[in-house]
Amino acid sequence: MRLATIGTLLIGVVVAPGTVRASAGPLLSITVSGNHFVNGAGSTVRLLGADVPSTEYACDQGWGYASQPLTVGTADAIASWHADAVRVPLNEDCWLGINGQPSYGTEVGYQQAMESWVTDLNDAGIYAIVDLHWTAPGANDADGQRPMPDDHSKAFWTSVASAFKNNHAVVFDAFNEPYSPAANGNSSLPVSWSCWLNGGCLLPVANQDGTINDADTYTAVGMQAMVNTIRATGATQPILLGGLSYANDLSGWLAYEPTDPDHQLAASFHNYYGESCDTTSCWQSTIATVAAQVPVVTGEFDQGYDCASPPTTPSGLTTFDTTFMHWADADGVSYLAWGWWVLGNTSTPCSALADPGDNDALVSDYAGTAVSPDGTNLRTHLAVLSGSTGLQVTTAALPAGALRLKYSATLRGSGGNPPYKWAVSSGRLPTGLHLRATGVISGRPRVTGTFTFTVKVVDHKTKAKPHTQNAATRSLAITVV
Repeated sequence: MRLATIGTLLIGVVVAPGTVRASAGPLLSITVSGNHFVNGAGSTVRLLGADVPSTEYACDQGWGYASQPLTVGTADAIASWHADAVRVPLNEDCWLGINGQPSYGTEVGYQQAMESWVTDLNDAGIYAIVDLHWTAPGANDADGQRPMPDDHSKAFWTSVASAFKNNHAVVFDAFNEPYSPAANGNSSLPVSWSCWLNGGCLLPVANQDGTINDADTYTAVGMQAMVNTIRATGATQPILLGGLSYANDLSGWLAYEPTDPDHQLAASFHNYYGESCDTTSCWQSTIATVAAQVPVVTGEFDQGYDCASPPTTPSGLTTFDTTFMHWADADGVSYLAWGWWVLGNTSTPCSALADPGDNDALVSDYAGTAVSPDGTNLRTHLAVLSGSTGLQVTTAALPAGALRLKYSATLRGSGGNPPYKWAVSSGRLPTGLHLRATGVISGRPRVTGTFTFTVKVVDHKTKAKPHTQNAATRSLAITVV
């Protein structure tokens, strides 16, 4: 996303790593098949969800590894929206531990925090899109977005792809938003589709928000090199490649598609109101053409104005989210909205903000309370797609336990108004096991056999009167051997 350096909008917090649990199961795997994705069972999958920002900048600015909690609770809150994908933006220098970064912690700590976050997402049934977001060439600080990959980007992907190559619930996003500085009007240095593919063009060293000096340049590294680097590690996961104009232009994508021996490439499209390709006619003429050949993932979209009293005109703005999601549904295009973060001005009148269109926030708290319009639009739409808008227990079965050995399982719910509280409403757990209000069943079973019981989940009372509260139940069983 094209945002100026963020400093005072978010409260900096240290990441609380989630409990390390079993890796993603065979169904939570993803590969490209023709122009769509399939899971481990061969069923068609679309990546629908949200970006969780701050992991690209907090480490550079010294806030922490993120400016929001990357926890099991956050993953569950996102899953409660019926999302199945989260984009994880990374900082090149923080991951590699170069150029004095990270400013908070260590590169090992940063890597472990990101790997733990991906594990928590996968355990909540969510695919993770790992994205190279903030970069910088040479001895420069990765303090923002640059037009193309640089001399460190191959080392970054060698390390990242090696770290995740055995996790097939991960997708790689090779480079966030390629763009041509010349098209921005503050540089004479362009990025052509040929350079996008093969690299070699000279580009300004300064980030997009800095003072551009065309005499201070670096040599771009192309998308073919990114694909080759990832594949050289043995990683076979799908790779997303964003087009030009901050990934809003896919007009040359098919003609310049890199070669991939695994045939696992997909196009990345970013779609904000006010961009060149923000209309149904452009989506149909350009994006649908690409989507007919390869999967298209809208890695970011948002109509903006997530503040109080947003504008009611023009109609193209006020209906942007829903118009795009309905179009994408019909054409099999995936989409993730920007962004799952809490901004301090979502309750401020839009008219009082200098640039309210950049106030792109889906939630007002990390329990998942939706902010209008973008948050409520996404949450409502995903609920309709799932076929359920009410609270439900989504855990269908629990793993077996072994006598006197440590046991742990987490109950899952969706819909309603998180956070949830859990209890056993009838029957009983095996002696030695206990259900916490958070939904965690843990302990050491002291008896063998099969124990059937009913769990009850209750959501949070709504803030608005009449303060409604929902409940759901489900019969489950644990076998101890």
